[in-house]
Amino acid sequence: MRPADFILLLFLLLSTSSILSQELETTTFTELEENMKQDPRPVLVFLYTDWCKFCTAMKKSTFKEDAVIKKLNQQFYYVPFNGESREDVVFLGARFRYQSTGLKTGIHQLAEQLGTVDGQLTYPVSVILNQDYEIQFQHNAFLGPDELLNVLQAVND
Repeated sequence: MRPADFILLLFLLLSTSSILSQELETTTFTELEENMKQDPRPVLVFLYTDWCKFCTAMKKSTFKEDAVIKKLNQQFYYVPFNGESREDVVFLGARFRYQSTGLKTGIHQLAEQLGTVDGQLTYPVSVILNQDYEIQFQHNAFLGPDELLNVLQAVND
């Protein structure tokens, strides 16, 4: 095989693989309100922290699964949110802030509002909001791809 043919073949293989693998579309709370006005649909909020190993595992497995990506991109808005973010978020007319809970620890008010289950916030938290921003589902543990797909399907039924 000539070098030029090899380069062309390599280019074709790489471009084909990038077409086949989808990217998970994300939105922010700031963008969400405008998106919902134009195309209302359920919202999956994924609350995570940088130190949470189960959060990282979900990012690397569950949210990389083609079936999950396809379902979320077509039928949901996906909002990943760091529960320790220090940036203010204006959402539904309210301002949510980071609140310090110790010397180098704290929690964002929005994560606390959405992710508290039975009085505790344990990461990761998957929250599904309906079109009226009401919580339809909360789960504060790792969800594998099949488990998440089952939840997403149940919400749509």
